[in-house]
Amino acid sequence: MAKNLKLTIKNTQLAAVLKKAQQKKEPSSESSIEEEKLPSISHAQSVKGDENLAEKKIVRAKKAPQFVDALKKEEPPPPVIPAPLPIVEEKAPPPPPPLPEIVEKAPEVAPPAPLSTKEKEKEEEQVSIDKKKKKPDAPTKEGVKEFEDDANKNKKPQQTLKRQSFSRVFDSRDRSGLRTGDDENWRRRRYGKQKQERAPESIQRPKEITLALPINVKDLASLMKLKSSDVIQKLFLQGLPVTINDDLDDPTIVELIGQEFGVTVTIDTSKKERLQITGRSIDEEISDTSSEDLKTRPPVVTVMGHVDHGKTSIIDCFRKSNLIAGEAGAITQHIGAFQVKTKHGSFTVLDTPGHEAFSEIRRRGAHVTDIVILVIAGDEGIKPQTDEAITKAKEAGVPIIVAINKMDKVGFNTDNIYRELTDRGLLPEAWGGEVITVNCSAKTGQGIEQLGEMIALQSDILELKANSKARARGTVLESELHRGLGPTATLLVQNGTLRVGDAVIFEYEYGRIKTMHDEHGVNLKEAPPSAAVKVTGLSGVPLAGNDFISMENEKEARKITEERKASMKRKLLLHSKSRDIEHLFKQKEAQKQRKILNIILKADVGGSLEAVRQSLQNIPTEKVELNFISMEVGQISESDIELAQTSNALIVGFHTKIESHAESLIRMKKVKIIQHDVIYHLVDAVKAHMLSLLDKLRHEVASGEAKVIAVFKSSHLGVIAGCQVVDGSIKRSHHIRVYRKDELLWEGAISSLKRHQDDVKEVKKDLECGIVLAKNSNIAVGDVIKAYEITYIAQEL
Repeated sequence: MAKNLKLTIKNTQLAAVLKKAQQKKEPSSESSIEEEKLPSISHAQSVKGDENLAEKKIVRAKKAPQFVDALKKEEPPPPVIPAPLPIVEEKAPPPPPPLPEIVEKAPEVAPPAPLSTKEKEKEEEQVSIDKKKKKPDAPTKEGVKEFEDDANKNKKPQQTLKRQSFSRVFDSRDRSGLRTGDDENWRRRRYGKQKQERAPESIQRPKEITLALPINVKDLASLMKLKSSDVIQKLFLQGLPVTINDDLDDPTIVELIGQEFGVTVTIDTSKKERLQITGRSIDEEISDTSSEDLKTRPPVVTVMGHVDHGKTSIIDCFRKSNLIAGEAGAITQHIGAFQVKTKHGSFTVLDTPGHEAFSEIRRRGAHVTDIVILVIAGDEGIKPQTDEAITKAKEAGVPIIVAINKMDKVGFNTDNIYRELTDRGLLPEAWGGEVITVNCSAKTGQGIEQLGEMIALQSDILELKANSKARARGTVLESELHRGLGPTATLLVQNGTLRVGDAVIFEYEYGRIKTMHDEHGVNLKEAPPSAAVKVTGLSGVPLAGNDFISMENEKEARKITEERKASMKRKLLLHSKSRDIEHLFKQKEAQKQRKILNIILKADVGGSLEAVRQSLQNIPTEKVELNFISMEVGQISESDIELAQTSNALIVGFHTKIESHAESLIRMKKVKIIQHDVIYHLVDAVKAHMLSLLDKLRHEVASGEAKVIAVFKSSHLGVIAGCQVVDGSIKRSHHIRVYRKDELLWEGAISSLKRHQDDVKEVKKDLECGIVLAKNSNIAVGDVIKAYEITYIAQEL
């Protein structure tokens, strides 16, 4: 229908143009003849679209070139509105046979978008150009098709028929009134346009870097301008599976990784040197000091030997005191420092424990001493701890003076002691050697003055000197947490002079000296070289054996200790991570087989804390593992009880007490506490607790055997097995196994044991009885019943 309508409009316009052209121009004879022969085209025929007539018109129009030229020269006429033509009714052709109706829905066309004024003007100009290009011929179907194709080429694309790919939704901006008219002019994204690719920047990696250890993997990769994954890959190939946040503290590994990437790594040790304060030892400082500043100092003498050989008694004899009366168990369990004055000169004496548990204290005493006095009981000879003391003295490289004690007792044999010393490489002077020996008795005082003279002689040979004007340096002999004074420490000054008000720094603690007093409690203002003093005013309890050095101010000392603690935490975290997965699995399997005992250890002084831990760890066992959750100096507090209750731990206290307000909490929490003043008593108590953790071993003992010869059924008892005991005896308390043709059928307990309708406790060999098995009715003639007893045996460590 649409095509027929278009043909009607265009044919009528063409007829009007032809008619007007005939009126203006006289046609030639040839054209007039052709025009006379041209039949008139009715409106109805144009509507029908007679194909033959349309073809004739096109041929005649081509034969009239003058007429076509005239049409080209003339301007296009204004649009003519065709007059309505009479409609000629014609008979319609017979309708074709009905076809199945195919209903197709026309695609929905979105309404055209509003055009701007500029776009409207462009569209009107395009329409006028299209009108000029129209041909005034009456086209046929092919001509109409060509005409439509030309028109479609010149036309602009119809925006009205194009579906919009964007439809705006009423959103929160509309509700808030923030939408403006400019928002409608949105612009579609140009997918064809590609972003301009930037040229890759060349990374310039450094050839040399300087860093301080420890350093984590991320920072190391950043300094070398690398990805962390590259550094992790190299470390993994070297056998170190690390993560991006793990620290590296081995300079060899860091330098090797730098070489792998072509970077020279230099380790910066300035921070380490600052934290270390000085890299020289005390002996090096003294040797570098000019001879004018050096002055003779008293010797430091350490008394060592086996337990109960009279070490403290000799010191009491020197000092005219009674130290041994205040010792628990009559044995020394702490290191003591005392000033001794004799007519041959004064010296500082250190008393070390003789028990095997205090080997670390003996090592520390031998390290800081100038002369070692080895005490040997003349009636007992050399003991294991005496051998250990000899070894410690040789390792420290200090001279040894042997004091052969108890010369007043029966059985005193000097030659026996000489022979034992010779076997250990100590040849006495009496036998032509260099080792000084003195026979003495601490009980009667014989030989004590001669021993003091030998100490003074040996001190003169050593020429002991120190610089009293230098800054104070020395060693912590002992430390404790005093109830009223707080953290205190016994210091041995080895060089320089320590004064009240000086700032001192230990390994992880610092302080400012508030008070200073000697072993008698006398307040002191300063401590010269070789003096042993007790000081207060510390930030915490320093570890026994730590070195100390005086600082210019307390602020710098606090800063250094804080940095040291942070470095220590990083190292502990680094070493706590196990790198071997196989080791982790083995450790987990071992923990399943072993019991773990958590321990909270409290002691009066730091040296004892160390000695008790070492003694407990030396308990020979593979069945119980000791896990020290906390080790502190001081009394047992409420926080310790709370920690023990949370972690199911045992509190072990050595030479310490429980705070008064914490006793009620112990009863409420039901925490177990072991307290002793003698170390070997404490070790025995912990051993007993470890044994209580071990499960008892089940042990079976065969007691008897019976054979089923008859089976009876009872409405009250169930199945009764009539048996004859063939071996041993069967008791009511025994456990039973039932075998049928050597195959275990059932295992359990006896419910009832009778003989001649009487309940009995035991049936012996060759007697008959009735047995009712608990919750078992599967019994038959010929079955064998074996009885056994179960006993539980306590394990050993």
